[in-house]
Amino acid sequence: MQLPLGKIKESTLAELLALLPQNDERVVIPPEIGCDAAGIHYQGKYIAITTDPVTFTSDRIGTYAVNVNINDLACMGCRPLWFTMNILLPEGSTQAQLTTIMRDISRQLTHYSIQAIGGHTEVTKAVNQPIVVGQMIGEAMGKQLLDPRKITQGNRILMWQPTAIEGTALLARERYDALSAYIAPSRLDEMTALLDEPGICVWHIVEKLLGLPGIVALHDPTEGGVATALHELADVSGCGVDVIHNNISVLPQTKQLAEILDIDPLGLLSSGALLVVCEADSESLILQALKDEPIKNIGEFTGSDKRNLLEHDHTTRLPRYCMDEIIRGLNIPLPVSSA
Repeated sequence: MQLPLGKIKESTLAELLALLPQNDERVVIPPEIGCDAAGIHYQGKYIAITTDPVTFTSDRIGTYAVNVNINDLACMGCRPLWFTMNILLPEGSTQAQLTTIMRDISRQLTHYSIQAIGGHTEVTKAVNQPIVVGQMIGEAMGKQLLDPRKITQGNRILMWQPTAIEGTALLARERYDALSAYIAPSRLDEMTALLDEPGICVWHIVEKLLGLPGIVALHDPTEGGVATALHELADVSGCGVDVIHNNISVLPQTKQLAEILDIDPLGLLSSGALLVVCEADSESLILQALKDEPIKNIGEFTGSDKRNLLEHDHTTRLPRYCMDEIIRGLNIPLPVSSA
């Protein structure tokens, strides 16, 4: 059977993960759908290790590579400390292009006080655009790791920042010329600038959250968007979920782009947003402590096996996007402009 583009289907991935050996008791959070990183208890300390590639863009690829890996560790309650990178360049690449990637990575590592500890770089016929695969290692800021397997019925779901910040910036950057027939260049510039403001790194809000009571788990919605990230949390916890559609914030720029490209913001790359799972009796305290932050309740986990998207007057099944909407957005032919 030929595999489609995008994430591997969750049922297939579960079968593949079951093939891997589990023979080290120090691994307290093994590979599992819905877990952002591996958790290890070693010599009295908890550490987390993650790896993530950047495959949808080659522009500012270093920024993406560092930030998405930071986010994975942050969601485990860990401070990112060490970074390795695997950089694959297509035939015909120049030293200037490689230097640009390395400088981009260096700026991000310096900003977050992270040490590069190694990696690999090569030019290969196996790729047709630059690929960066990052790996981040960090240490728990508290006495234990955040573990999404501990999510239970009644836990509330909060969401910080609007959905699809990353996808909006990437699509505007990658399809700038084509979209300029439908969107004013100044508006497209606003979209591309989302990569920096509000940005795609969640570290600063995680630092605030880790000092608050009742935090059960955090999850970084990346490929497949917020909708798929919620499914992943339901998968790993065994819970159902009720999600209030209208409570999920969507930027006006994202709505405009989604309408033109006929894509769903809930299924679009969403690094920069954060799903926060908390105990019900801590929700109001958390929201009050973060009253100056763009955070709100979007639903809760339930005891059923249903994943519901609640609309004004009806309920539908929460969609799941194994193929991120970014793929359609990058490839769908734009309609003929009436301008």
